[in-house]
Amino acid sequence: MIKAFLGAPLDKYFSPFPKVKIVRSQKKMGLIKARLLGFEASTAPVAVFLDAHIECFPDWADSLLLQIKLNPKAVVFPLIDSINDKTFGVGCNNNPIHYGTFHFKNLFFDWIEIPKREFDRRKDITIPFRSPVMPGGLFAISRKFFIELGTYDPEMDFWGGENIELSFKTWMCGGALLMDVCSHVGHVFRSSVPTKGAPNAVIKNSMRVAEVWMDNYKNYFYEATNYQTVDYGNVTDRKILRDGLKCHSFEWFLRNVFPELVIPHGIDYVGEIRSAAAPKCLDSGSSTEPGLIMYGCHGQGNNQLWYFNNNHQIFRENIFLCVKNGSTVLELNKCSSQGNWRYQEDKSLVYLPTNECLTAGVTDSKVSLTPCHPGNKWQQWHVQRRRSDLNFPK
Repeated sequence: MIKAFLGAPLDKYFSPFPKVKIVRSQKKMGLIKARLLGFEASTAPVAVFLDAHIECFPDWADSLLLQIKLNPKAVVFPLIDSINDKTFGVGCNNNPIHYGTFHFKNLFFDWIEIPKREFDRRKDITIPFRSPVMPGGLFAISRKFFIELGTYDPEMDFWGGENIELSFKTWMCGGALLMDVCSHVGHVFRSSVPTKGAPNAVIKNSMRVAEVWMDNYKNYFYEATNYQTVDYGNVTDRKILRDGLKCHSFEWFLRNVFPELVIPHGIDYVGEIRSAAAPKCLDSGSSTEPGLIMYGCHGQGNNQLWYFNNNHQIFRENIFLCVKNGSTVLELNKCSSQGNWRYQEDKSLVYLPTNECLTAGVTDSKVSLTPCHPGNKWQQWHVQRRRSDLNFPK
């Protein structure tokens, strides 16, 4: 157990458990370095990393250890049951339909529907799912394999990106990342983060991952973060590690592990769709209030990052800018009809099936389709062409 700044009460609490070793840091060091400190103090052949705000349920460890016995290069994480941060009520995840994905923006972790091919591969309901990436808060790994993979990158700060790096290199360097359906651990999903890390830690950590593991796919990461950069340090030793392990390419990872990931190929325009009439951009809304709106341009990408491809589709990640059938109501959905949108020389965005124009609200934050009127600034948009000086994968 790693804990800073807790003294006698913690010692007293764990005094009945002689196998528990308490390791104290003398300064605030963040999740990544704290976990490395704990790993260095451990001796067991399997390391299990757990967040503090979790509860392990009966027999949670047995199946994790079994998977590592069957495959010493397996990195295994449990099904995560949600614990309410106000009531501590538990919502059991007994029928998993999602596993891990990531966003090119900052390489953030997210959940995505498990594809049919992965359900079909499993001939028994007890067989783990092969997840492309993992959330990182709870997992088990062979001590030998963790060391072989170079453990965590010790130059990463606080938290963020370490789970994506471990996921990529597990798959690319001969291992397997498994979501074990027979192991359950509860996790308190907090409404706010109580501590703050170093400024720019997440972008720095993600840049280190991109530079070492993503080959020229790293350009999608930089594009999605609007080319924000910080000093990410020296990654020479991490590249030497990858070369020494004779790891696969990132292209191999996408082709063999995660073919469902939407790659923004064939893009003409990318970035903000900025109104010519006001300092506002087309925005996909928040997670709590989804829906297309006009919102102040912030230059951070995220919900204002749009792709316009050479099939005349406007989309972000795996959802497209659509029009509800028989209406002029805009929505984000999984429609993927080709040839619906065209960016004109007069800077209008025309929806070809009805020949109407994308129009920003004059007095509100709404956006809609209305008849086109040449010269109407509320129907004019500034978009940027994709950079031609970067080597995007074909």
